[in-house]
Amino acid sequence: MGKWMDGYLDKLEAKRLESQLGGGQDRQDLQHSLGKLTARERLELLFDKGTFDELGALTRDIRPPLDGTQRPSPGDGVVMGGGQINGRNALAFCMDFTVMAGALGNQAAWMLADLVKKAGDRRVPLIGMMDSAGSRISVRDGYTGLNGLGRLFKYMSQYSGISPRIMMVLGPCTGPLAALPVMGDFRIFNEESGFLWLGGKIESEEAGTAEFHMEKSGQCDFVVDTDEDAIDKAKEILDFLPQSCWEMPPYVETGDDPERRDEGLLDVMPENVKFTYDVHEIIEKIVDNGEFLEVQEEYATHLVVGFARIGGHCVGIVANNPDEMSGVFEIDSADKYDRFMNFLDAFNIPIITMVDSTAYVPGDKWERLGIIRHGAKNLHSYSHLTTQKITVVLRRSYGGSNIVMGCAQMHPDVVFGWPCGEFAPTGPESIVQAIFHKELAKAEEEGGKEKREEYYEMLLASVREQFNIMQHSRDWTSYYMVEEAIDPRDTRAKIYRTLVATMDKYEDLPEKKRFIKPA
Repeated sequence: MGKWMDGYLDKLEAKRLESQLGGGQDRQDLQHSLGKLTARERLELLFDKGTFDELGALTRDIRPPLDGTQRPSPGDGVVMGGGQINGRNALAFCMDFTVMAGALGNQAAWMLADLVKKAGDRRVPLIGMMDSAGSRISVRDGYTGLNGLGRLFKYMSQYSGISPRIMMVLGPCTGPLAALPVMGDFRIFNEESGFLWLGGKIESEEAGTAEFHMEKSGQCDFVVDTDEDAIDKAKEILDFLPQSCWEMPPYVETGDDPERRDEGLLDVMPENVKFTYDVHEIIEKIVDNGEFLEVQEEYATHLVVGFARIGGHCVGIVANNPDEMSGVFEIDSADKYDRFMNFLDAFNIPIITMVDSTAYVPGDKWERLGIIRHGAKNLHSYSHLTTQKITVVLRRSYGGSNIVMGCAQMHPDVVFGWPCGEFAPTGPESIVQAIFHKELAKAEEEGGKEKREEYYEMLLASVREQFNIMQHSRDWTSYYMVEEAIDPRDTRAKIYRTLVATMDKYEDLPEKKRFIKPA
């Protein structure tokens, strides 16, 4: 090799070492003292050993700082690149908190925008790790990066649904940059250090924390204890997802017989519909090896959503949970459902809806909060699904919830029903009270409250019998019907066989420029 190259290689090595140090050893030590890994340590854990190739390592902040003091700015505060995660290609970035507290610089914003586009063009997942104090301030033009930030948000929007995006909030993430993790498909928060806040006054200790965004805002999907746990969770999610919307999710041999029957399914449902049960018990008995990756576990807990496998095939499960608020739909559960079902459809993941709901909540409070438009979004989204769709009616399927959870005339691929299932425009109790109120009053006049209660129970039993799915399903053209009533113990096998039978189905939508979702 000619000596003329030596000088260039020396310069390259010096820049490489400078980049490795980030904001300096003291800043790295501070990062560790806060219980956080450095950007490079995080990426090293994320990617398979020896596969990470960095992009943008020579980039630096070229704008004069507000106070005139130049600071180290390797990568302009971002470490990014590509490699393999469990043998699959992916791209990732991490905001480097050791470089000016990870504040977003102008060059970094453009780098991130290009990486988002690159992930979409390559059709590979994008992983983001947020640890940033917000936007950097420059003497020349105030907040830097806003121009590039516009491009970044444009690409995040335009490439949405092409390849999966998983965002981790491992430190602070404030100001306009706070929108970035929310625009991803899944958000993982480090419970100890994650903080997401757009701006304005903070009025409670929990504001901006993982707990706040999981339980209140719905802007968190998973909460973990450490950076290492966050990275493990991202890998776990990726195992269920395809590389892009042009592929099917990966099949995994789980060793669990797809035809397996579980006798315990006969014991989950209480005999009296007034009593509740936890739908997790049903899910865990149906899916492979009882393994269920729940999303937004502590948000709108009356609706359960998450990933599982049945016979090795990835599925998304949406289930009403009677153990919480009787499994009703309200605005938060409607939004949770809407977002999850659209993600499943985008990435060719079958949706299994497990129905036991007393419908959308009525009343002035909920009308003021827009329950109608939230429910209309669910109707709109389900009507546009082209992925595999399987409905299982477990018990109650009342009112509007019957339609949005995939009734027969919403055309899922099949509607199964447990023999105890009921269809009704509203709860049978309300119907008895509304239709037979005069007869009930007369019974009370003649024999007191005991006589009234006895007559009421008789009428209720009669109405329930008429609402039972085996009565309704005599009429094939009704949306109050199931295509097959099944033994609960056969639920797993029935779902599996339908998944196999519908793999090659084709479902087309009317041609149009775009749809307009209800506001």
